Amino acid sequence: MVSISADVGLTNKFSLAASIPFIINRSVNRSLDATESEFGDLSVLLRAFYSPRILSKPTNLQFALGATIPVGGGVTNVITDERNFASGTVDPLASAIFALELKPGWNVTGKLFTRQVFAEDANGQKTGNYYEYSVQFSYAPLLKGYSTYLGMSAINRRQDKSDGVPFPNSGGNWLNLILGGTKTLIGEGESAIKFCGEFQLPVYKFVNGFQLTEKWNLRAGIGTGFSLFGGHGIDAGEKDFHLPSQPK
Repeated sequence: MVSISADVGLTNKFSLAASIPFIINRSVNRSLDATESEFGDLSVLLRAFYSPRILSKPTNLQFALGATIPVGGGVTNVITDERNFASGTVDPLASAIFALELKPGWNVTGKLFTRQVFAEDANGQKTGNYYEYSVQFSYAPLLKGYSTYLGMSAINRRQDKSDGVPFPNSGGNWLNLILGGTKTLIGEGESAIKFCGEFQLPVYKFVNGFQLTEKWNLRAGIGTGFSLFGGHGIDAGEKDFHLPSQPK
């Protein structure tokens, strides 16, 4: 899967984020070797930023509201653990981030994200709601051009339904260990081009019924930032928190 993401700073308090995955799904067994490719749901989010001082320390609060928009043919049966990239419906998204600077270069970040699915698609299928909670500790030495982070994420995905009946082989709970970082390749500041990489290792998972699950997950990509209308851009090293694919 390839994810194409953009996060445009509109002012110093708001940004508009959009992301869309391109999915290549190959199914192989004794009698079948088939590949399908399609765009998943487009995600659009309006993000708001607030930077108060708490306990005399710099903080960063971010809140976002948006929705997914079906744009492809709907590869709804992609087998990739807890993730679902195409529900075939317009689904509300909401997220919140709290980041606190412990001391220069050291930060702790907490994140909440949910995707709510209220409607059935044209085939009478309804994707289960998605919830993700995470905490990360990061280190970004000044003027060194790189940052690293270590964290945990907990994911709950409710069971899918078909004509109102729960699908037994869907949904579950996951707990992942996360190790990642960014490295500046060209430039500096928000317009720098940065490489982002992340490794996820499931340390606990409980799935309903029979499902294929991942032993590990590796994500990587390149990003940059820019601004419009006199506002500030979004730093390319900032992790995209609204998609399971997390740019890159």
